[in-house]
Parts: sequence; C-alpha cells; structure tokens
Amino acid sequence: MDVRVGDLLVRRNAGSMDRLGQGVLIEEGTQLLDFPSTMTRVRVRPTLLHPAYLEQLWQSSDVRAQIQAAARSGRTHSLTIEALLNIKFSLPPLALQERILAQLRARLKRLDQAEAALRRAASGVTALQEAAHHALTAQCDAAGQTLPHGWRWGCLGEVIKEIETGRSPQCLGRPAESDEKAVIKTSAITRGRFLQDENKAVPAGTPLMPRHEIKAGDILLCRANTLDHVGATVHVTECRPGLYLSDKSLRLVPESDVDDRWLVPLLSTSYLRAEIARRSNGSLSSMRNITQTNLQNIPIPIAPLHEQVRLGRRATQCRHAADHLQLRVQKALELSALLRRALADAASAGRIMSPASSGSPQEEIALQFPPEPFIRNDGDWNACQVHTPSAVADQHSKYVVAEQLELEL
Repeated sequence: MDVRVGDLLVRRNAGSMDRLGQGVLIEEGTQLLDFPSTMTRVRVRPTLLHPAYLEQLWQSSDVRAQIQAAARSGRTHSLTIEALLNIKFSLPPLALQERILAQLRARLKRLDQAEAALRRAASGVTALQEAAHHALTAQCDAAGQTLPHGWRWGCLGEVIKEIETGRSPQCLGRPAESDEKAVIKTSAITRGRFLQDENKAVPAGTPLMPRHEIKAGDILLCRANTLDHVGATVHVTECRPGLYLSDKSLRLVPESDVDDRWLVPLLSTSYLRAEIARRSNGSLSSMRNITQTNLQNIPIPIAPLHEQVRLGRRATQCRHAADHLQLRVQKALELSALLRRALADAASAGRIMSPASSGSPQEEIALQFPPEPFIRNDGDWNACQVHTPSAVADQHSKYVVAEQLELEL
C-alpha cells in the first residue's frame, strides 16, 4: 500500500502499552515508503477532517484511554481494525478545526523549542560525564606515553581478578514483570548507566545459573555490539532480584588492591574504548566482539592505590552530580510531555489558550462549536450525538465514530 502526505500511520502492535496506537502524520518532505504490517494507514476525507487535527486528537487523553481499553494483551499488545473504527472523538466543522490548529501550533512551536533546549541540556550532561572520565584518569593517546609520578603502564588483566560471562536462554519478547526472572539486553549497558528495565523476560522454569545474577557493585562490560558500543561499561549501583547476565555481557571482578570507583571511569575513557574497538573481531561494523584475552591484553595506565582512592571519590562525586542533572532534565521532559498531552486535550475539547499579547497576562478563551443542528452525513459514516464531559463544549458537539476514515492493513 502506498503512503501519501496527510496519511496517519497508527501502530497496531507494540511491546508496551504506551507505544500501542501511536500515530505519526506524513507531512511534506517526509520520505514516502511502504509501511509494515504492524501499522495501519488512516486516510481521512479532507472535506470532513483536517489530517493535522486528527494527529492532535490522536494524542489526547480521551483517545488514548479508548485505545488502552480496547487493547488485546498477551506477549504483545495489539489493536483490531474494529477497535480502531469504534474510537470516538469530537468533530467540529472544518473551519473551526483550522482555527484550533492555528492556536495550537503557536503553543507547540514554543514547546518544541523548549524540548530542543532540554535535549541540548541532556547532551551537555553526557559531555560533562565524558569530561569527568578524562579528568580523573591519566591523559594518554597511546601505550607507553609518560605518566604522572607513581603511575605505571600495565595490562588490564593485571587489575582484573576474574571475568564472568552469562548465557542467553530462550526469552519472551517483552520486559519482565517484577516477579519474573530476566536477562539483560545490551542496551542495559550502552547508555552510560545501568538500565535494569532493559531486559527480556525468561519463561518460568528456565534453568539459570545463580552466579550469573547481577548485584549492586558489579562492573559490567558489553562484549558484543556495534563498533560504537562494544566495550561500553557501567557500574551497577542498584539492581532488582532475578536479573541475569546475557552471553553478550561480561562481569569484571577487580583485584582486591584495585578501587572499582577508579576502574570504571578508566574503562570509559576514549583511549580504552578505542583500544577495545580496535581489538574487537567481526566482519561487520554492526556486530563486533571483544574476546576476554584481547580485553585482558590492553595496555592501561595504572595509578597507585592511594591515587585510585582519591580519584575514585572524585569520580563518585562527579557521577552523582551528573545523575542529579540528568534527573532534572528527565523530569522537565516528562512535564513537557504532560503539557503536550494537555494541549491535545484542550484542542479536542474545543478549548485552547489564545496567544497573549506582549506584557499582558494570558487569557483563556473557549473556542466553542457553533450551534449547528448536525454535521452533514453523506450516508457513509456514523455520527452519534452525545454530551461531551467538557463544560465548554455545548450540546451541539458530536462524537463521531471513525468509520469515515479509510483504514488499511
């Protein structure tokens, strides 16, 4: 099936409920491709519904609630075509849709700018973490360079007492519930901090080795991934019970005279990551593997123990500061998402804020639907008149069953 500008692609199958039913509008400049079987194409009749207005309706709390209520849940979540056809929403006249969109776009433009600033802030936190890694270790671009007093060159194997690897049994295609066992995905390690929710549930009764269970304090390294992510390392600060190593992850157990708080930043430096990438095997950049032998043979600058302790403390302080900043950015992004949903709710109810003039307080106005007795029905769609819960939508508002839409698998 072809995809055109103005089509809304809706996700009918998803691993998580929050992704189920998500819609994306095809706009001018979008590369037009066929869509997968997990998506449904919704093509509206432009004389009845503005595609951009439908996109905003689709993000509203009311439509999301209907999607969640109609979802079929099993190994994944899904929506039937019948469920999509029965989703109801308020449909004002086309001219009013365009007025609402004009008001909404002004708000969304400012929200987009704010979210872009937050994403830049998140990138800044990542840059801060990278700078901290370099500041807390001896600067070197190649083995053999001069080191600070008391430091020496050695091999990674000298500071690692043991390397443990896990296994990857047959897994379910979803994250584990709190009472289920699971193995981690590589994405649990490759994003700068340990993400325990990045896992795959293991069927009940699957035998797992107790020694492969992850615990707080572990140092984990991704041994197989893309060229950019092979060798990614995290320090586990907390972990739920029943989470296990996969065959693509390694646990590094440091020697007793090595401070793990110093070792983790060392493993994250650009020098070590470049060495791991260079010594990894694989014909494709999409999947590289570092063997334990190649890992242990990497030359590293080794600090004396007292310096490891001092740098380790500083590393912990830097990590806590970066985590605090990251948390603030994440909360701001979550609030932004709530505001975006609130704007969609306001648009779907015919209520939105008018643009405030410079220096004056904002005033709220209600864009009420004009008192038309009906919306013209050409006989090929159903309109059910019900009272909307919103106080600003009068008795002439209508919920429209989405049979006016063209949906295709």
